[in-house]
Amino acid sequence: MSQKKSDPTPGVDLSNFEALFSEILDRVNAATGANAEADLTLPDNPVSPGARVPEAAEWAATMIENAGRSGDRWLKNTLRPRKNPVTAAIAADKKRKDRLEEAERQGKWPAAMARVDVDAMYETIEEVGASGFTTGIAARKTKIQGKIEKLRPQVLALAETIDKMPEDTDAQREARMIAARRGMIQVGAKLRGLPTGKGG
Repeated sequence: MSQKKSDPTPGVDLSNFEALFSEILDRVNAATGANAEADLTLPDNPVSPGARVPEAAEWAATMIENAGRSGDRWLKNTLRPRKNPVTAAIAADKKRKDRLEEAERQGKWPAAMARVDVDAMYETIEEVGASGFTTGIAARKTKIQGKIEKLRPQVLALAETIDKMPEDTDAQREARMIAARRGMIQVGAKLRGLPTGKGG
């Protein structure tokens, strides 16, 4: 009796490939939100007609349509995160560094930038329009004002220091300019919670 040749990929053969392929597509579409509309059943099923894998334009349209219906759910879930996003981000700092180092080793940044479709990028910007920028700024009013409230007294103190410096000679005026630059660098570092030192 001849011995059956071992399959290099256990669990995958012609008898179950169709089921596995459909399952993979189901998972992909579930992740993108397209599974509610896309028909991924086998073409020989008379009860569920439709393409096994939709055309690219149809697939994209389905995702966008589903996203349009999911806005309220997105907002609701975003406002009730499972974890505090700030503490979770701090706790994951080592993972962030490890992934950054790995990305640097693999050259992911230049590879990703090489795939950017500049025309599509500007098309998206035009579709969003100026309102996308202005609405985003207006929505951050509280955040912006809070930062300025922290910034203003430090800038005022620096300005008062500069005003007290002499400015009669070129050297004195140059010293004022250097002090202003170094002072603003230190102010920026303070606002970001970084250690301060003399700017370059």
